[in-house]
Amino acid sequence: MNDHVTVQPDSRINGIPSIVLENDFLRASIIPEIGGKIYELTWKRLDWNVLWQNPRVPPQPFPTEAAIGDYWSGGWDDIFPTCDACEFGGLRYPALGELHQARFSVDDVRVANGEAVASLSTYTPISSVQARKTVILAGSILRVQHEITNLGPLPVDFLWGTHPAFKPAPGMVLHIPGKTGIVAQSSGPQFGSAGQRYDWPTLNLAGGQITDMSTVYGMDAKGFCGHYVTDLQEGWYALEDTETGRAVAVSFPLETCPYLWLWMGYGGWRGHWVVIVEPYTSYPVHLADAVRRNSHRRIEPGETFSVEIRATCSKTPETVANAVSRLK
Repeated sequence: MNDHVTVQPDSRINGIPSIVLENDFLRASIIPEIGGKIYELTWKRLDWNVLWQNPRVPPQPFPTEAAIGDYWSGGWDDIFPTCDACEFGGLRYPALGELHQARFSVDDVRVANGEAVASLSTYTPISSVQARKTVILAGSILRVQHEITNLGPLPVDFLWGTHPAFKPAPGMVLHIPGKTGIVAQSSGPQFGSAGQRYDWPTLNLAGGQITDMSTVYGMDAKGFCGHYVTDLQEGWYALEDTETGRAVAVSFPLETCPYLWLWMGYGGWRGHWVVIVEPYTSYPVHLADAVRRNSHRRIEPGETFSVEIRATCSKTPETVANAVSRLK
């Protein structure tokens, strides 16, 4: 039963206008002026905000070309048309692209058919596109719908990803139905060497050592890594805290996002402990390199790219498999 559905279009986070969507199960806080960022996603049953928030950097507007690490406040951002900073087509794109710092307009905030809904839109400063984002709380499910429309006279080459930063916990594990891991970045031998491929999640190291990449390590690992998971068999993943039995699951259309990008900060990157698991259209997450591999996407003039991402939470005795089934 979901009787309590509210929207608060005039809230504030760190003095910045925000929107709060809430029902009996979930509360989501959105900051339109900072990329339409979902800054909070709280499962009310346990008062558990599953998203990581930077303890040293509060949400604040920042320019497109700014060093992202200096301003990134955590939460859930979106990536277009590149993740890694790159030059392409005579243009320079910043790290995480054009959307994560864009100022979105609030088109509508409403309760409709028992669902809390916020509709946002923006125009990008470099690419000739309009981005629309609709966040919906529907019972125990968060739905996020994205549309990117090419307004210009030429095709737009791009990659798209979504960038939820999760709060780690001792005993947390990653459930990913993929077959192949690829090391892109590593702070040291424990997390492999760049270019190494392995059978997910077992990373074989020199000297017969093994790193289980499905294990979320603690700050004592003092490292970081960026890995891809490919050959996905289904379009979902989950993070489960085996000590408390609580879990968060995310689903995505596999035909649209056949890759996952994992950024794991175990104290070795700016002193943060954070796990980011990102569905992507393309591999690698550098636009110019993705174009060279022909894994990029293209929006023709007047066309629209669209995708929907869903998330939910669970706790034992409900299984992760049951939580994932609710997302379908």
